[in-house]
Amino acid sequence: MRKDDERGVALLLALLVLALLVALILEFDGEARREYRDAAAFRDNFKAQTLTRAAVRAAGAVLQQDFLKDKKAGESYDSPTDLWAMPIKNYAIGDGFLSAQIEDERGKLNLNDLAAVAGDAIQKKAKIDRFKRLFELLQLSPDLVDAVVDWVDQDDNQEPAGAESLYYQSQRPPYRAANAPLSGPGDLRLIKGFTPEIVDRLSRYVTVFPQEGGALVNLNTADSLVIQALDPAITQSVAGEIIQGRPYKTKIDLDRVSSFKDIGAKLRGGQSGYDVSSDFFSARLAINVNDVTRTVWVVLQRDTNKGDSKVQYMRVY
Repeated sequence: MRKDDERGVALLLALLVLALLVALILEFDGEARREYRDAAAFRDNFKAQTLTRAAVRAAGAVLQQDFLKDKKAGESYDSPTDLWAMPIKNYAIGDGFLSAQIEDERGKLNLNDLAAVAGDAIQKKAKIDRFKRLFELLQLSPDLVDAVVDWVDQDDNQEPAGAESLYYQSQRPPYRAANAPLSGPGDLRLIKGFTPEIVDRLSRYVTVFPQEGGALVNLNTADSLVIQALDPAITQSVAGEIIQGRPYKTKIDLDRVSSFKDIGAKLRGGQSGYDVSSDFFSARLAINVNDVTRTVWVVLQRDTNKGDSKVQYMRVY
């Protein structure tokens, strides 16, 4: 009977040791799996980071290829039918995949134009009215434009519905009006009245590139609302006719749109003309490496003589 008890105790001890060993093995296996996943994530993040630079160069290469194609054909216009406007989906690049969409930043109204109108009251009013028309078309308060003017101009003279540093100093935390051009689209969120939702809504219609302002709007790529904002005489119907007749190889080609001919002549003769080509483009790039995704928004300036591009702004999400 005693031997049976001893054998029972030995069996229990053996089972206990086995259970402990199984627990240790499972713990070790779990820890090894976690370390493997962490190492794999680090590897994929590093690869995605490296491929981000390659993706930016690829976007520049597409712009240059389009430039060379146009140069060979003796053309110098940019439109949605161009090579750069074609979306890229799941293109194999290194150990990952690239999806990309390039947009023309010159198809938008440049908010930094509002920083380049000091000393010319007539020109300043024309620029402000243009943006207020756009905001009204977007069903946004036109008073927001006054706040942008105060943010980007160099003086402390407040517009009727604007805000200068005195207002921003009362915020928590306090800060000052930049009194300088917007350096990136995210700067808008610092300006009185601009919520993230408003900034996102505006992204299709406004730009801050080039930062010095003064660039003409490309009517080959501009949205209908942007076209309507250019002049009070441009109705939705006129904008629709312009869009229907695209692409235009020269600015004069727009004269074949009869309803726009007189308006176009007036715009070409003033400080706020229009164009049919571009040199500033934005690219939204998504790089996927296994379970890791990096999204990049980059602005490229394409050289009008050589076709190569330089990065003017980049944000990684």
